Amino acid sequence: MKKYCIIIIIQLLSWNLFPVNHSSDSLIKKSIQTYQNDPELGYRYAYQAYNKALLEKNTINSGIAIEMIGVSLDYLGYLDSALFYFDKSIAILSKQNDKKALARVFKSKANSLCLLNKNKEALSYYTEALGIMKAEKNKKEEASLLMGIGNVYSSMKFYELSIDYYQQSMSIFEEMKDSISISYLLTNISEVYAAQNNQQKEYEYQLKSLKIKERLKNNDYGIIYSYVNMSQIMTNFNKEDSAIFYAQSAIDLSKKINNLDFLCSSYKSLAYALAHFGDYSQALKYYDLTIDLAQKLKNIRLELDAIKLKSDALIKSGKYEEATQALIYSIALNDSVNNIETKKSFNELQTQYETEKKEKEIEILNERDKKRNLLIYASFIFVLLLIILSITLYNRFRLKRQTAVELELRNNEIEKQKHLVDEKQKEILDSINYAKRIQYALLAHDSLLQKNLPEHFILFKPKDIVSGYFYWATEYNQRFYIAICDSTGHGVPGAFMSLLNIGFLNEAIKEKKLEAPHEILNHVRKRLTESISDDKQRDGMDAILLCINRATKQITYSAANNEPVLIQQNKTIVLPKDKMPVGKGEVDMSFTTNEIAYEGGEMLYLYTDGYADQFGGPNGKKFKYKQLNELLNSISHKPIDEQRLILDHTFMEWKKNLEQIDDVLIAGIKLS
Repeated sequence: MKKYCIIIIIQLLSWNLFPVNHSSDSLIKKSIQTYQNDPELGYRYAYQAYNKALLEKNTINSGIAIEMIGVSLDYLGYLDSALFYFDKSIAILSKQNDKKALARVFKSKANSLCLLNKNKEALSYYTEALGIMKAEKNKKEEASLLMGIGNVYSSMKFYELSIDYYQQSMSIFEEMKDSISISYLLTNISEVYAAQNNQQKEYEYQLKSLKIKERLKNNDYGIIYSYVNMSQIMTNFNKEDSAIFYAQSAIDLSKKINNLDFLCSSYKSLAYALAHFGDYSQALKYYDLTIDLAQKLKNIRLELDAIKLKSDALIKSGKYEEATQALIYSIALNDSVNNIETKKSFNELQTQYETEKKEKEIEILNERDKKRNLLIYASFIFVLLLIILSITLYNRFRLKRQTAVELELRNNEIEKQKHLVDEKQKEILDSINYAKRIQYALLAHDSLLQKNLPEHFILFKPKDIVSGYFYWATEYNQRFYIAICDSTGHGVPGAFMSLLNIGFLNEAIKEKKLEAPHEILNHVRKRLTESISDDKQRDGMDAILLCINRATKQITYSAANNEPVLIQQNKTIVLPKDKMPVGKGEVDMSFTTNEIAYEGGEMLYLYTDGYADQFGGPNGKKFKYKQLNELLNSISHKPIDEQRLILDHTFMEWKKNLEQIDDVLIAGIKLS
């Protein structure tokens, strides 16, 4: 019950505290950066990334986000829930052509399966991921997976196989000069030899690992882990000074970096060494420190382990009543870790108790009544503990069954809510798509453009479904007008501004009978200022308005912030502009009408800022106007349709996987 409540609370927090205002890529990156130190925060970022990926219709990112939900739950200790999300991620990514992402999910699932001691399944997923990473020639991931397989074989007690895979992993890490991974591998190899009771080999590899970690900077966690292991090894070697030195060093470093988890393990290590060398008084003191700190950290497994070791020390020091009380307390904690381990701990303590009791019988043969009473008391405690254990198991079964029912109800409710969200999303998208149809109907018609500009192209790439950019054209009194405009904003707000600006352009020419480009822009600015602008809000547009007098073959224009570009005899000529918008700005003067002098065959380009401002390329920088003008010069001699294709292809290659930051609009006209 507690586990699933926490998961639901995390979801609610993710809805309320983290509004989806980032791309799914950035949210996934945040989840990867945070899940190890703050898995709950990592979970919330991953959940937001999943929702954003659905809105973006990015199937691969939705699969990766679900994997990160599983990874975060793994770090929170909810392994069954983590496996559920890994399977969901695999189902999505298996249908995509991203083998690296799929291999990473296989690895994540294998890690969780290892923690659940499902070694054969873990081995299967590690092996499949290894095959993919070898084919992809990803050496770092290949070495990591080889180490994972070695861990599985070590857990299965196939020690020779384990060492073999560790050595394969080691050769790759040595080739990459990855010292920190090498130190971890040496620790793993040491623990394999420890499991085989080869204390000399265990010591050699643990010492190699420690020396590497001490050379590396910012590796305090790894050093503490090795200090604790070295204390254990020195204890087994009966080297009292060294054992206590390493344990005390682990304590000092844990305090220095203020890590209570490591401090707790270090206290236990020192207590174990003191007890081994017969200093039970000091050992019990550090066991109590370990237990108190484990309780504060809510680390029940470590608390239970410390209580067991404390019971051993109490028995060896002859404090049988305190040992029994410690045992009763350990049984009460048993349901939070593993019932089988608790029973094993009890049996071990019973054996120790019986051994001590028999030794006592030899020493005090004349106290038969006392021995009999002690045996009866121990039997009574044993029966009492079995009853407590049975009640605990029954309560756990009942709670699990109740939790399953409540989880099913919760899942049904979540599914209903998801259905409602999907319906609302569809309604919104349908409305925006209808607005797109309206907006496109008001853009310049192809037939009108082709009639007046036989050789031309329009490259129009809106950032969203609807756009703040527009191209407009009309005929009036033997004159042809074409405008390339950038309204304030993009998306839905920009589209509304576009419709307003198109209306004012039509009004200036059709109703007010204005013909000069500067008079038309002055009228539009006046109408915008009267309609929507105030002291704090400056809405309007940047624009180039071109007027072609078909009777005189004369071309005039007015430009607000955006300038036309003329390519004449392989020279790029940036034509004049007025540095003010069509709207309320810092300058409030009349726009200028300029004339374009040409001979014929030149290319005239009209564009907005979206293309030049796009981030991309090898360094993620802006394309910039200089590079755009150079590109236009290089393609100006090519056929019109080919020019448009080159511009479109260059933009997509520059942007690649980055987000398009603004609408893009370029018009090219061959003058004749």
